Amino acid sequence: MRTIKELMKTFLETSLQKLATDPDYMRSSKRTDDLHEVLLSEILSKNPQWRDLDWRFEYKIPLDAFGGTFKIDIAGFDVDSNLVVCILDKAMNSNVNKNIKNYANTTIGEAARLAFIPNNKLEKILFVSILPRVAPRFKRDGRIEGFDDVVGAKNRTRIDEVLKQQYGNLVQVIDLFFDISDVRNKTTKDEFNDIIVENLDELNVI
Repeated sequence: MRTIKELMKTFLETSLQKLATDPDYMRSSKRTDDLHEVLLSEILSKNPQWRDLDWRFEYKIPLDAFGGTFKIDIAGFDVDSNLVVCILDKAMNSNVNKNIKNYANTTIGEAARLAFIPNNKLEKILFVSILPRVAPRFKRDGRIEGFDDVVGAKNRTRIDEVLKQQYGNLVQVIDLFFDISDVRNKTTKDEFNDIIVENLDELNVI
C-alpha cells in the first residue's frame, strides 16, 4: 500500500500533467475532489482524533457570519451534527506570485466568515495551500516567461500572526511546499506533461 505522502506526490504530478494538456482541469470538480480526498487522508493520518467525524466535501453553510452562504472544501461534523472542523485547500501550480496578496486577503476574510457563524461549535479552521517552491509563469502561447520564487513571496505576505492574534489557535494556516525537478530548465507548458515532485513538506496539524 502506498503511503499518504506518495499519494500526495502522485496527485501533484498528475495534476500538473493534466493541466498541461487541459487548461479547464484547474477549475474542474474532478481536480478538487482528488485534492480533497488525498489531503483529508493525510490530515487524518496525523490527527486520529478526527477520524470519527462525518466528513463532507463542498459543504455549503446556509448562513455564514456575513449573512450569506459559504462553501467549505472539507467539513467535519460531530455525532450531534455540529460543524467542528473546516478545511479550505488550494493547490497552486503556476503564476502563483501575482495572486499571493489576493489569497492572503481572501484567507483573512474567509476566517471571519467562519469563525463567527451562528451557534459556533468550531474546534479548528485550517487553510492548507500546496505550492511549488519555484513556479513557472506561462505566456498565453504556452511558453514560460519566467519563474516565481514562491517561498520568498510567502515570506513577504505573512498572515499567521495576524490570524493568531484574532482567533488564537482556532485558525491555522499551513503551507506545504514541494520542488518540481529540473523546473528552471523547462521552457514550455508541454514539458510539464512529465514532471517529478521532490521534497514535499510533511503535514502536521496542531
